[in-house]
Amino acid sequence: MKISIYLEPAGSGIGGAEFVAALLAEALAKDHQVDLFHRIPSLTIDKLVAFSGTNLQNVQLHYVDLAEQQLSRRNPLSHYKDSRNFLAELSKSYDVFVPITHGVPPFCHAKKGALILLFPTPTAPYVNPEGGLDLKLALKRPGRCLYQTWVWKKRMESYQLKTAISEFSREWGRRRWGIECEVIHPPVNTNVFREVEKQKFILSVGRFAIEGEGHTKKQEQMLDTYRRLNGERPFDWQYFCVGGLSATAAHQEFFDKLTQLAPASAHLKANIDWSELISLYERASIFWHAAGYGQDQNKQPIFVEHFGISTVEAMAAGCVPVVINKGGQAEIVEHGVNGFLWDTLDELKDYTTRLMNDDELRVKMAQAARRRAQMFSRETFVTKFVGRLLE
Repeated sequence: MKISIYLEPAGSGIGGAEFVAALLAEALAKDHQVDLFHRIPSLTIDKLVAFSGTNLQNVQLHYVDLAEQQLSRRNPLSHYKDSRNFLAELSKSYDVFVPITHGVPPFCHAKKGALILLFPTPTAPYVNPEGGLDLKLALKRPGRCLYQTWVWKKRMESYQLKTAISEFSREWGRRRWGIECEVIHPPVNTNVFREVEKQKFILSVGRFAIEGEGHTKKQEQMLDTYRRLNGERPFDWQYFCVGGLSATAAHQEFFDKLTQLAPASAHLKANIDWSELISLYERASIFWHAAGYGQDQNKQPIFVEHFGISTVEAMAAGCVPVVINKGGQAEIVEHGVNGFLWDTLDELKDYTTRLMNDDELRVKMAQAARRRAQMFSRETFVTKFVGRLLE
């Protein structure tokens, strides 16, 4: 078969969505012709292979220069035709089309469409951001509301298989897009970690994002919590706060500010290579995650973690997760069994102190975390998604 995979996220960063696309392309290219379309200008096959650890020699990579869509506003027939034709070349000559997206997916013209919903960033026409019909606007423009609702339904009906990366994304897909998705968790590298002697390290992993570019990882709040831990007891632990850092003045200023806030035993590391990150995962005993702290996930769900690949990676390496009780994190961690879920920074500090003081509990939870992580392995994803796709 001819299979098209469309990776919708744009920019310069390579992350979880790109890993999903690479792994899916590798699995399908063993028996089928696979074209992978993307919107990252600097992305190459070599970069994607190095990042994902996949074999993509049989995959063709294509950059999509996405021009702004021009739609007819007065003629419904022309509007519908324009909507259907937008990015039609990505799917019309293929047997299977798989968009991986936050935004509105294009109409599928392939024989079969399989949607992977990361998180529904925009809403369907005349739908409130929290879900439900915007009744005031709909009554103001009833004809347009009926037409655009119909077009939206036709768009979504062009996909026979609809999946979401978490229960959290599935719920928001229902609220914002009016669709029902199957949950197939994204794949994680769970079998690359050695069992080495653990050290008294706390680790957090997440890009050093600034306000205004999606959800931030709340490094400042975690550093403050670590500082309080450091001041309350004789301290022989260290904190490693690592992540990607964009090469802009604003990002460098933010990173410098965090560095100034950090106590001596806290280490901020930007843009480290994969081998160094693996080593930190293997040696760290406790893992922190705070994305979404201070946000109302029912009103601003975009600001929380929609799944949590770094949390699963940490668990696979035997780090005990102490992570925020929001978004996809609550689907990964079983509170009190293989980690802790917290709602306040005081709880983050208290659960961490409990693990620091109880070696037996920490070892027991680390073993449980390793077992739990295997539920989100590469093999599990391939078996579930490819199996459903090729039915």
